[in-house]
Amino acid sequence: MLFHTSYKVEKVILTGFLLVILAGALLLWAVNNYICGLPLSPLDALFMATSGVCVTGLGTVDISSGFGTEAQLILLALIQIGGLGFMTAMVMLSVALRKRLGLREQIFFTGGLGVEGLHGALSLFFTVICFTALFEAVGAVALFISFASCGESLPDSAYLAFFHSISAFCNAGFSPCSGGLRNYASVPSVTAVIMLLITIGGIGFPVCSECMERVTSGPPYKLSVYTKLVLIISGVLVAAGTVLFALSEWNGAFAEFSAPLKLWNALFASVTARTAGFETVPSGNLTELGMAIMIILMTIGASPSSTGGGAKTTTFGVLAISVWNELHGRDVPSFMKRTIPERTERRAISLLAIYFFTILIAVLLLGVTEKGFPFRAVIFEAASALGTVGLTVGITDKLSVFGKMIIIVLMFWGRVGIYSFVSTLIRADNNTGVRYPETHIPIG
Repeated sequence: MLFHTSYKVEKVILTGFLLVILAGALLLWAVNNYICGLPLSPLDALFMATSGVCVTGLGTVDISSGFGTEAQLILLALIQIGGLGFMTAMVMLSVALRKRLGLREQIFFTGGLGVEGLHGALSLFFTVICFTALFEAVGAVALFISFASCGESLPDSAYLAFFHSISAFCNAGFSPCSGGLRNYASVPSVTAVIMLLITIGGIGFPVCSECMERVTSGPPYKLSVYTKLVLIISGVLVAAGTVLFALSEWNGAFAEFSAPLKLWNALFASVTARTAGFETVPSGNLTELGMAIMIILMTIGASPSSTGGGAKTTTFGVLAISVWNELHGRDVPSFMKRTIPERTERRAISLLAIYFFTILIAVLLLGVTEKGFPFRAVIFEAASALGTVGLTVGITDKLSVFGKMIIIVLMFWGRVGIYSFVSTLIRADNNTGVRYPETHIPIG
C-alpha cells in the first residue's frame, strides 16, 4: 500500500548523506594530519569520506600506508553508516536514546531503504540491525580464524577480521592490507567469507528476512515474487560472470593460478563486481573483454534495500521481463503469474535511461579533463564510481582536481540513487487525468 505524504523523503536522505560526508571529511583531514601525522589534503579527505559513506572503495590515498589507525577507524564508521543508510543510523540513535519514533521518522527510514509505505517499519528496522550485527560478527570470527591461520598475529588478525567483515558486508571494498586481498588470492578460507558477506549484504534486507523466515518456518512458507526475482537474477549474474571471466582471463589475469584457483578467482571477480570492489588480481591486468564484462556487472549492481549500489538487479529484471513479453506479443507484462504494473515498467526504463546518460556525460567530461589516460580506463572508472563498486585500473590517485570532483559526484549520485536525486530537482506535475489522442511513432 502506498502512503502519501507531504514530506520530501529524497531531500532529507540527500541532505543527510551530504552532511555525513562533510563531517567525515573534516574528521579524516584533522585526525590524519594532526593525530596520525600523515599528510592528507582537503580534497583527498573529501574524496575518501565520499567513497566511505557511499560504500564505494575508490581511493586517492592507500589507506594501508596513507591512513593512521585512528583515521582508518573513522573511515570504517563512515562505511557502516553508509552501508546501513543515513536514516537507519538516525533511527538507531533515537532508539538508543529511548526516543519515540514518530510518523515522520518511520517515513524517512522506509524511504531510505527504498520501501514504499509504513507497514512493518519498526520490524524492518530491527531486522536490518539484527542481520547486520549477526552477519558482521559471524564474518569477523570466521575471518579472524582465517587470517590467524595465514600467520598474522592475533591483534592483527582481529583488526583485519573486524575491518574486512564490515567493509565486505557493506559492499565497500576498502582493505587495510597493502594490495588489498591480492595476497589472499590463493586462500579460499578468506575469500569465501568475503564473498558470502558481499552476497548477503547485496541481496537486500527484505530478501534476507524472507529467506530466513522460509528456513525457520518450513516448506509451507512461500517466497514473494520480488524475492524470487532477486534470487534468480543474482544467481544468473554470478554464474554467467564466473563463466565469462574464466573464459576471458584463463590465460590472462588468472594465468599464474592452477585450474581450480582460476575458477575460484573467476567466481570471486563475478561476485565482487556487483558493487563490492575487492580484488584478488589487479583490475588493470584484465583483458579488454574482462573489463567489458566487469563494466556490465558493475552497472547492474546489487539489489534494492541493500548495502550495494548500481542500477539494481530488479531494474534489469523488469526490463528483461518486459522485453520477453513484448517479443511474445503480450499486452501486459507478467512474471510468475503476476502482472507487473505499468508504473514499475516506466520507472525501470527511466532509471536505466538516466543511468546511461549519466555515465555518457561523465565519460565525456573525464575524456576532456583526463586526456592522458586510455579511454577504456576512463569508462571503467566512471562505471565503478556510479555503481559504487570501487574497482579501478590504477588511475584514481592520478586524476586531476576536476577529475576527482567528477568521481565524487558520481559516487554520491550512485549511493543516494540517481532517480531520487533527479526527483529532488524536478517538480512533479499534478496528474490531471487528461489523456491526449494517440500518435504513431515507428520503433526499431
